[in-house]
Amino acid sequence: MVLTTTTPTGFRQAKELFNQEIMINYAPWDFHHFVKRFIDFYKPDALLIFETEIWPSMISLSSTRKIPIYLLNGRLSEKSFHAYEWVLWLFKETIEKITYSFVQTANHKKRFIELGMSEQKIKIAGSVKFDLINLETVSSPDPLKLPYILAASTHYGEDEIMLNAYQKIKENNQVKLFICPRHPDRSLQIYKLATQMNLNVKLFSELSDNNYDVCIVDSIGLLTNLYANAEVAFVGGSLVKRGGHNLIEPAALETPILIGPYTYNFEEIVEKFVNSDACIVVNNQEQLFLSIQLLLTDKEASKNLSNNALKVVEMNKGSTHIQVSYIMEQLGERN
Repeated sequence: MVLTTTTPTGFRQAKELFNQEIMINYAPWDFHHFVKRFIDFYKPDALLIFETEIWPSMISLSSTRKIPIYLLNGRLSEKSFHAYEWVLWLFKETIEKITYSFVQTANHKKRFIELGMSEQKIKIAGSVKFDLINLETVSSPDPLKLPYILAASTHYGEDEIMLNAYQKIKENNQVKLFICPRHPDRSLQIYKLATQMNLNVKLFSELSDNNYDVCIVDSIGLLTNLYANAEVAFVGGSLVKRGGHNLIEPAALETPILIGPYTYNFEEIVEKFVNSDACIVVNNQEQLFLSIQLLLTDKEASKNLSNNALKVVEMNKGSTHIQVSYIMEQLGERN
């Protein structure tokens, strides 16, 4: 198995997760020459593409070489759907070459079909992200023994909102704030922002005592443990127009969840949680403050929220098995 990534952060994360178990490489630039060299070198039995990583040259050349192509955990947000409509001539020709597709929801299936995918080559299988949490790996590093609020996968514009809300929260609560930016290279920028707001700030990599209010997480690979030990977690990319991030992980770890209104990247997943009273949607700084205050002081409300979230996860597991079983069966038939 060869796993490809497209960013240095993804490459480092893959190395941490799999070490020497599988081959890890950067994906080639999607030009014929680079893709041809890549395929000539690895000679794959199948190409598995994830969610919306639909690269025309990679798919076209694989199809020409009679390499089966499977789209896994496919999703197509309404925003992406309208963007692809502008280049329908290219997109339709590309997705027609995909051997078989597994998509997360009926809405995703409908959008792919409208863009030219054959209904006979597509199946709704849910999201594999409901299957990904390995609770056996969760631990509690020493710096996390004190109660804290977690702002996870934050983007520019959200950190200041969270810091302002925290300043009011800490007036009546003995609780720390951990900010884990989506891109760790923003850590020093957030550190300076919090310092300018007269907060006692430290980087996670430099923690040596409890003399701080705010901790900026400047490393990758810590988010699962941070979720597992947090009193409450805000999942970022959702108070600004970035489309949100995955809230299945904190749900599986029984952490009370807050999100903003901009969650179009995970629209159907978020809908499941909202309809099940399994998360709280906040629209601004004041609502963020009030919701965190509620969950810190009302343990019954906090427990109900996390219990409902865990139920959503348990009810939607199994997508990985469906997709892997189909692919292994098809590859077995080829061999």
